[in-house]
Amino acid sequence: MLGRAVVLALVALLSAPAAAQPQGHDPYFNAAQEAFIGLQVNTRLWFQLILTSAGHWPAVPNVTYSRRLFDATQQFQLSRGEAPTGILTKPQIDQMAASASSALAGWGLRWVPHPTRGRQLWVPIGLGLQATRTDLGVEMREPRNRFKLKFNSIPAASVRATYEATLREMVGSGDAINFKVLRTDFFVITGNQGRYSRYVRYHTDGDGILGFDMSWSDDDAPVYGNRLVTIISGSLWATMTGSPFPTIERGGYPWEKPTEPEAASQQRPAPAPTPPSAQETAKVKFSTGSGFFVSKAGHVLTNAHVLKDCTTITARPDGAIAVPAQLLARDAVNDLAVLKVPGPVERSLPVRSSVRLGEGIAAFGFPHSELLATTGNFTLGNVTALAGLRDDSRYLQVSAPVQSGNSGGPLVDASGNVVGIVTAKLDAIKMAENQGDLPQNVNFAVKASLATSFLDANQVAYEVGAPGEKLDPADLAERAKKASVFLTCR
Repeated sequence: MLGRAVVLALVALLSAPAAAQPQGHDPYFNAAQEAFIGLQVNTRLWFQLILTSAGHWPAVPNVTYSRRLFDATQQFQLSRGEAPTGILTKPQIDQMAASASSALAGWGLRWVPHPTRGRQLWVPIGLGLQATRTDLGVEMREPRNRFKLKFNSIPAASVRATYEATLREMVGSGDAINFKVLRTDFFVITGNQGRYSRYVRYHTDGDGILGFDMSWSDDDAPVYGNRLVTIISGSLWATMTGSPFPTIERGGYPWEKPTEPEAASQQRPAPAPTPPSAQETAKVKFSTGSGFFVSKAGHVLTNAHVLKDCTTITARPDGAIAVPAQLLARDAVNDLAVLKVPGPVERSLPVRSSVRLGEGIAAFGFPHSELLATTGNFTLGNVTALAGLRDDSRYLQVSAPVQSGNSGGPLVDASGNVVGIVTAKLDAIKMAENQGDLPQNVNFAVKASLATSFLDANQVAYEVGAPGEKLDPADLAERAKKASVFLTCR
């Protein structure tokens, strides 16, 4: 059976307009492109995942339309002896759904987090995988060894060095290299040896790399290796770049303990950090948060959770009126989002990827806008740790006080460079209840290095910052204030 999200996608596809036949070399492409762009983003992605699952689309899903996708849809239609319009009819969708359903049911796809990095990857739990914890992450095998996947995080490793080492290893072992690509922030190598195939993909992740190494010996049911690796690769691409991707249920590891009643627990867990942005009530169906300009063209960086479930978003720059903002990209895993408002703007903040333990920092944002000053709030502090809860290396721990509404605001160094994006505070009440201690100014920010990767992946230009002359706190506050924006989500 197809999942509910897939069914909804197919229903949406059925509502696409019938293909017109404009004049020109290709009478169908423009109409097919228009129909595709008219679909919701999630539907566009599911359409491609269904096409892949049915064996007709060997590329990671994308929100934009391409000639390759048009050609793949046409080839499916031609295989049925029907007109290659690029827009599917109901009988065509029924056939594709039946084919995709068989593969999807066998895979039983679920997302799992990397054991130490938290990055998400889709894996075929339905193949009865046996998961083993490793020094680099986790290894998962199908009982009959028709499928194996290593989900690894390699600290202090570079994309280029790992690419070269992997290529040498594969060639040395006798693999025929079918495809290879090396970019500054990721690489892919595919090869095969007889009936065995291998696919390796790694991305830059902090000061190291993260990715997967998949091998399989069966392109037939239930593995369908070539189809499956395309979907798994797409899920990693999305989680590492912040690109949109459908939501599915989470899978678990054998070593993860099931949730136990609190009374039976000998040691209570530390409370999770709470986002300081969602100023929502049952009576007022809107929330507010903070953001800041990273480009003079009007690009605004903020937290993903600030913009959760928004129908409309407005941004109010310093000393100006609120204007509509367009959401360009959202990375829920790393809690980052980028918006666009009409530019140019007067002030943006440079982004500095590195920061030192103990370094002085400041936070600017719009906490408790219903009570406090709507012109913003500025607080000083220090970097108190270079990792977040349970050594999560995506975050900084800082002592600068933050409150509800600060989320998405800039965390700046003494020179006015962004070194983090304020994202969470430790819940003092829960901490007191669970640990018997009342924390003081334990707050967190997403590291700027993660933000630069997110901006690069979404082709947003920004100014690179560097340590410089220290500013007087009043001058620092003015600089942060002029580049910050008050966000409203409705």
